[in-house]
Amino acid sequence: MVAVEAWFRGGPVDGRLMPVEVNADGNPPAVVKLPQAGSYVGASDVAAPAVEHVYVLVDRFDDVEVYQHQQPVSEAAD
Repeated sequence: MVAVEAWFRGGPVDGRLMPVEVNADGNPPAVVKLPQAGSYVGASDVAAPAVEHVYVLVDRFDDVEVYQHQQPVSEAAD
């Protein structure tokens, strides 16, 4: 696996540095999708669908790719 170091801003992984696998042409992906992690604890027998957090490549800083959290359309409208 060939990867680059990426810094994630905003959202549930704000401030973390993590490796991101590059695509076939050696570039980092334009968008990274992270599923919500954790356990379901609730009164309903059926959990709501997992939330997918989307991060968009916005910049590069000292050879570190920078991804910014993209709010879901439903939250951005509020």
